[in-house]
Amino acid sequence: MPRILFVDDDPVTLELMGQAARLLGHQAILARTGADALVKAGEQNPGVIFLDLMMPDMDGLQVLGHLRKEDKTKLIPVIVLSAGASLDDAIVCQAAGAQDYLTKPVQLQTLMDTIKKYTSP
Repeated sequence: MPRILFVDDDPVTLELMGQAARLLGHQAILARTGADALVKAGEQNPGVIFLDLMMPDMDGLQVLGHLRKEDKTKLIPVIVLSAGASLDDAIVCQAAGAQDYLTKPVQLQTLMDTIKKYTSP
């Protein structure tokens, strides 16, 4: 099963997303900052990344930009998570290279369905 990288500055949200992945048999990689996410994405080769849009060190779009520039990470599917349900944000994220956009709080079933969508062969 693919490894999934979850990036969120909220530890409770991060742990819940990790538990959902583990319930589906995946290995969860957790990162609380954008900088940590970039290191882990490069070192651990996740199959998919769930990326919070608003973080204190760098925002999700900055992280996404770095991911898309690196050969090791440019093809990894990225799903952006945001508390703001803005169509403009979703369009900007997808234009920057995100495959999907989910609003927070993400319902457990929606999260699990999205994990399955991006990890199924």
